[in-house]
Amino acid sequence: MYGVAYGESARIATSKIDMAQKPAAQRLTREEWLSRALHALAKQGERVLTIDTLTRQLGVSRGSFYWHFKDRADFVSQLAEYWFTTHTQIAAEQLANIKGNAEDRLLALMEKIIVGKLARYDFAVRAWAKHDPAASRIVRKADQFRIDYVRSLFAEIGFKGEELDMRTRAFVVYFSLESGLFIGQSKQSRVKQLKRLHAFFTRP
Repeated sequence: MYGVAYGESARIATSKIDMAQKPAAQRLTREEWLSRALHALAKQGERVLTIDTLTRQLGVSRGSFYWHFKDRADFVSQLAEYWFTTHTQIAAEQLANIKGNAEDRLLALMEKIIVGKLARYDFAVRAWAKHDPAASRIVRKADQFRIDYVRSLFAEIGFKGEELDMRTRAFVVYFSLESGLFIGQSKQSRVKQLKRLHAFFTRP
């Protein structure tokens, strides 16, 4: 037992030394690792999320992996959290600086989701979450964050009770799935429809 644990620790330490000696241009940053892994997940499914497969496809050594992550469990946890931060939380943070009323912020949110492609990985991450507890936990966190944020906008607009709940859930479901349902439509055409969609969601 101790021999195996020591061997693993020594291998990780050696990998980090090797990475430290490589030119910066040959290294991947933690964010590059997570961004490319998320893209690979969307293209190939959860089977790609192994250390050997990712390092081979990214053209880097295992040392590159261990430079940023303790093990696969740590990587998977960080990948799910990265998706939440860059494709859900970021919208609320950016909208906090927008002047205007709740209807203005709702329209800005709709545009940000489409233009920023914030829902482009939803299908892949949700499929992954069916089999991975760490991903499932983050998906639930993201869904609750989206519901709470959108609900606050509709409440500020003036909706209450069941009407508030219905509009909130309809909005969150639509914009979580929209990018995958209308693949044939260009981003430009979808953006042009936003004012009509906005009117639909906010009409008394």
